[in-house]
Amino acid sequence: MEELLSRFILIIDIIKSYLAEGIHDSELTKILGTNENTLRHYKRKKGLLKSLVVVNLIKHYNINPLWLFKGEGEPFPGARNIFPNICGPVHCLASVRSDPQNEYLFVNQTRGKISADGIASDQDAEIAFRMDWIKRKGNPESISLMKVSGDAMEPTLLSGDRLLINKSNTTVSLEGGIYAISVHDEIMIRRIQYMFRDNKLKIMCDNTRYDPIKADRAQVMICGKVIWFGRDIER
Repeated sequence: MEELLSRFILIIDIIKSYLAEGIHDSELTKILGTNENTLRHYKRKKGLLKSLVVVNLIKHYNINPLWLFKGEGEPFPGARNIFPNICGPVHCLASVRSDPQNEYLFVNQTRGKISADGIASDQDAEIAFRMDWIKRKGNPESISLMKVSGDAMEPTLLSGDRLLINKSNTTVSLEGGIYAISVHDEIMIRRIQYMFRDNKLKIMCDNTRYDPIKADRAQVMICGKVIWFGRDIER
């Protein structure tokens, strides 16, 4: 938690000096869903960093959750060219690149694959997608390619399936959907539905062996929405 708070303080300084140069604490705290007094406590490394503040930080400034929680990759797209000393290893990035004609987006699978039961290691892979299709789904720089392991989302998702995650989509609608979420630093794939009357999130596994749970919105960090999956016929 101390390392998370340290990276939070660091990215706040970068926001004020680079990403949103000149922004005042009063405006920044409104964006983050907190207040200036709490922000001062955070800067002194005091208090518990609230999930809502983290979610708003990631969503509004396109901050990489893996960097914020684990120190892996870039804190935001292009940071390696400007702040190389704060970036993690290159192989941890869910990086993207386009071809010279900008017709295809090549999405690099993260070495740490996303899991229905947690995170497991995996070899890198790269898959090409039509750029025009990706742009209809979201910002190309906010796309990650990850891999499922575990049976929690069967029969919808099987172990070995590859997923595209739109990290800029962290809002759960009334219809719900399948999302990548982080609970106590563990990343999982779950079906989530917003329960309007209770103002809670219903977190479900498609595998009926696992019971659904309810949680306050502030307790759940949503890393992005699953927008596509691919599967090998032979395993």
